[in-house]
Amino acid sequence: MWLIIFLLFNISCATNNSLKNKKGSYLETVKLNFDAGEEAFIKKDFDKAIGYYQFVKSKYPFSQYAHLSDLKIADVKFAQKKWIDAALAYEVFIRLHPRHEQVNYAYYQVGLCYFNAVPQNSFFYPPATTKDQNFTKKALETLQLFIEKQPNSPKAQEVKDKINLLYSYLADHEKHIAEYYLKIEKYESAADQYEQIFDLYPSTKQAPQCLYLAAKIQEDKLKNPQKAIATYNQLISYYEEGEYVDLAHKALENLNGGN
Repeated sequence: MWLIIFLLFNISCATNNSLKNKKGSYLETVKLNFDAGEEAFIKKDFDKAIGYYQFVKSKYPFSQYAHLSDLKIADVKFAQKKWIDAALAYEVFIRLHPRHEQVNYAYYQVGLCYFNAVPQNSFFYPPATTKDQNFTKKALETLQLFIEKQPNSPKAQEVKDKINLLYSYLADHEKHIAEYYLKIEKYESAADQYEQIFDLYPSTKQAPQCLYLAAKIQEDKLKNPQKAIATYNQLISYYEEGEYVDLAHKALENLNGGN
């Protein structure tokens, strides 16, 4: 709530400043001012566009164009690739206008903003899997909400693909933690972490491998063949086929003495 108030306060201040700086430069009707903002947006004159949108909000606060200006300000920030600023602006629009016909579009855009803000691998920085995954989780939460609200949207498949990719990012992050436990020989923690990846993200490509690695640790490091057998069987039962299912079958044969 305080974040929204802070953002609205900043927008209000920016509006007042823009009016002082551009005194006499605005047009006579709300539609003309909004259209001028649209024209500036198309020309990528983003500061000018925001000035017109903010003027519409300030001068004509009860107009339908004021509501649209809230949304267009978020669109401008998105076009500028200011992902977090844009996400906050879309969230303000959603809270102020929850029944607006464009609210589902705003939900989609929030998810896209956080999706674009997700850490990516870079040559000069540590792997993305080592970084905080807060934006990954926020993107996932918002895109899932969009699917719940718009299951038949033309964007539904695109959104589902992004959701699957986000699950994969989170699985990679959790896998990095498991690998660290394995490196420092905390085998029980490593096995638990690998199993957790299966529990949380069973549909990801990492999950079969992680469940297999959990079983191998239980078998080779923790010397717990009963637990290993149970985990191998869980892998075989859930996935039925694939590289790690084949490896699990072989491991079970060895554990059973080749019988």
